[in-house]
Amino acid sequence: MAFGKGFFPDWYFLLIALGYGLLLPVLAALHVRQSAVRQSGAVLATSAGTATITVGIAASVNTDLVVAALLVRGIWWWTTGKMWAETGVVPRWLGFPTMLLAVLTIVAAVASAPLNMQSQTLWTAERIVLGAWTLALAFALWRTR
Repeated sequence: MAFGKGFFPDWYFLLIALGYGLLLPVLAALHVRQSAVRQSGAVLATSAGTATITVGIAASVNTDLVVAALLVRGIWWWTTGKMWAETGVVPRWLGFPTMLLAVLTIVAAVASAPLNMQSQTLWTAERIVLGAWTLALAFALWRTR
């Protein structure tokens, strides 16, 4: 993922689009679960999740969008994490770490310019965290079928 853009640029974007695209069914499943307990939170979480996918794909090819993608992802993670921690729609053990990831993501986005962080390095790290979080979510959903 870190060096893919230089070695296989055609496949790189295809894999990025596939990875983000596979989050859409997850958003749909989460929307149904979350709507049952909190309609407003479900709408915000689904909207922010969809924006995360759209801006995430764009930021993968245009590093000027990394800060926006991080902010949107932070909003998505905060909304879903808070709802999970409060309602138990998804196991609560995933809600609190999701809220922590949201705070870290928003702080990284806000601090990236003043601290002169490399957006490509930051973006690579964030996609790795997103992948790990998605695996934890898959485990949680599998356990609560």
